[in-house]
Amino acid sequence: MANMFSTLTADEKSMLKKCYYYSLNTFMCFNHVVMEGYSFGMSVWPAIDKFYQTDEEKREAFERESTEFFNTHQVMMGLITGIAAAMEKERAEKGTIDGGAISGIKASLMGPTAGIGDSFFFNCVRVIVAGICIGIGANGNILAPLLFLLLYGGSLLVTKYYLVLFGYVKGVDFVNEAFENGIIPLIMEACSTLGAIMIGALIASTVKVNITAAPVINGASFELQSIFDGIMPGVLSLVLWWAVFKQLQKGRTPTQLIFGIMICCVLLALIGVF
Repeated sequence: MANMFSTLTADEKSMLKKCYYYSLNTFMCFNHVVMEGYSFGMSVWPAIDKFYQTDEEKREAFERESTEFFNTHQVMMGLITGIAAAMEKERAEKGTIDGGAISGIKASLMGPTAGIGDSFFFNCVRVIVAGICIGIGANGNILAPLLFLLLYGGSLLVTKYYLVLFGYVKGVDFVNEAFENGIIPLIMEACSTLGAIMIGALIASTVKVNITAAPVINGASFELQSIFDGIMPGVLSLVLWWAVFKQLQKGRTPTQLIFGIMICCVLLALIGVF
């Protein structure tokens, strides 16, 4: 592994250490609009600051990295941080990468890496380390919780650091090979498709619209929710998402829309619709 990182210059190693330190704030600026987006923007900022020359270029890159939706396992975020830093370098120095390609790579990787991180670290490493420490703690050893923190927390920190380096080194190679073989358009198309699928899955899993109203006509009760689900399951969630998206395009802020939806829900609940 040391040979793999031997190509890194002292400046690049220093930059990547900053990327790693900034990436540790994964959940410090978490919100339900961009999830880990702000944290990801900060983790890539050292690369943006190093490779771009003008304030306008830095602003454009930072906005792209920080204001887009991003959510993955906190450790695996290091891998995507390294890849994004490598792509920002290629874009700054050669101008051969479109900003949309960087966004597409992020969107396509965050789902699979989240699954890998959750399965390996949460369901495997954590369980094994907890089993060891519980056995020690059962005998009244006060060092058991400290050992858990050291083994589990330490493994997360070390793995994330090397993933940042690995993503940066392999990210550069990946970009160069992709351009030499002319597959970037295919990758962007695949990323766009995956992004659309992820948006649809997020809408279906996180946006819930349930109508409780069941009007009675000529003695027959009609459950509106069942009727809409019969037409297309989740169609009301899709309509709500579309309405919110249109309002965002018109300049409404997320806070305004959140309070607006809350007020509408309360009013509709009072009249028996929700």
